[in-house]
Amino acid sequence: MSIRLQKRGDWGSGGGWRFIMGVDSRQIRRASFSIIVAGWLFLASSPTAHSQNEESVEYPVKLAFLYNFTKFVEWPPDSYRNQGSPLVMCIVGDDPFSPDLEGELRTRTVGGHPVEVRTMRPNDNLSICHIAFVPATEKDQAARIVRGLKGSSTLTVGETEGFAALGGIINLTVEGNKLHFEVNLPAAERAGLKISAKLLSLAKIVHDEGPSKGD
Repeated sequence: MSIRLQKRGDWGSGGGWRFIMGVDSRQIRRASFSIIVAGWLFLASSPTAHSQNEESVEYPVKLAFLYNFTKFVEWPPDSYRNQGSPLVMCIVGDDPFSPDLEGELRTRTVGGHPVEVRTMRPNDNLSICHIAFVPATEKDQAARIVRGLKGSSTLTVGETEGFAALGGIINLTVEGNKLHFEVNLPAAERAGLKISAKLLSLAKIVHDEGPSKGD
């Protein structure tokens, strides 16, 4: 599964960005994934996404990925205090996402739970987060963050090489101008998270580094 980002100068006044989904048609037929294809682009197709500059164009799509991951991950029942509790999405460290797009995300719900976006520090209690996104700026802290979340049901998502192999659950990777993702399935199982087979069929499956287990 990949998304290709292509600049297009004739999109609206002043130009903009066109987000093109590069998906193998056999994968779509096999996984019946037309819904997720549309969902992945809900943020990228907003007017604020089109106004993003070249350096940040990938982050609207990454934020759309984070939101849509929630539709294909099942958290343990005790992850929510009650039916109206929010799904807490935490950005750990420097927040690379547009405030406008985060505001759009806050209008969404997941399984009846409103989405709450928080900016957290690496030393904060991240176990309150349903999703913890670790941006590239926190690369040196990533291993410690992942270790600190052992025993929790937090879906850790990173964007640096080796994040999933060190125990993170999902890693977003960019190859050329295409966005892919890796999944560490054993790490998800340790966290008590159930990831849809449809999502897994589009991911590269990786495993923990080293001979040790669960440390």
